[in-house]
Amino acid sequence: MKKSPLVSILMNCYNGEKYLKEAISSIYAQTFKDWEIIFWDNASTDSSKEIAKSYDNKLRYFYSKDNYSLGKARRLAMEQAEGEWVGFLDVDDLWFPNKLEAQLKELDGSEYILCYAGVREINPNGSLIRELIPRYKSGWQLKDQLLQFDINMVTPLINKESLDNSGIFFDDYIIASEEYDLFMRLSTKGKFCTLSKVLGSWRVSSETLTDRSIKYWNRDRFRTLDKLKRENPGLELKFKKEFEEAYVRGSYFHSRY
Repeated sequence: MKKSPLVSILMNCYNGEKYLKEAISSIYAQTFKDWEIIFWDNASTDSSKEIAKSYDNKLRYFYSKDNYSLGKARRLAMEQAEGEWVGFLDVDDLWFPNKLEAQLKELDGSEYILCYAGVREINPNGSLIRELIPRYKSGWQLKDQLLQFDINMVTPLINKESLDNSGIFFDDYIIASEEYDLFMRLSTKGKFCTLSKVLGSWRVSSETLTDRSIKYWNRDRFRTLDKLKRENPGLELKFKKEFEEAYVRGSYFHSRY
């Protein structure tokens, strides 16, 4: 029988040819080698398919004829994951070579269900804007994350069994903040681990999905907060101040848009 890899890396792509080779190559450069890439091509019309399929069978390519919301695309990709841990790398971002090794060393034998680290925020040309280091200590983080969400989408590793056992999946309806929804709901189920070191780069430009989807941020935020209350009765009373702050931030996103 084929042995499952320890880590499944989800790459969701829609016309990502510009930085795609650089992103994939940063995974192949990892010092830790027991991984697979689940490459979900979300109906791309550029050369993304040719670039992705130029790699070996550690990259498993899936093509969607329809262009789905990012929430649904990530969910469909997640369904193909065979690893014990699941990571994410979008097609314009990068991992440092020791990224997986550093996190798995910290997770080994622990009770953590998610681990994330710091990122470099970079311009389209790769030059540094700033470095962002996790502000919270390892442990139960729901309270802190409600006040100020701190988890990037470049470095998290999630225990897949924890997701499956809790019935938490990416939400098909969410356009822009699918990671906020998943991570916040998961923060009610177990402890998170943070590493105070930079392990990846997040590319910021007007072309990125993050920038183009800002108009959905407040709607997605409110949907997640309402879901947290439904799934965890009494939670909004225990963290009344934190929930109020989280709803206010959703209103801020609407004003910002």
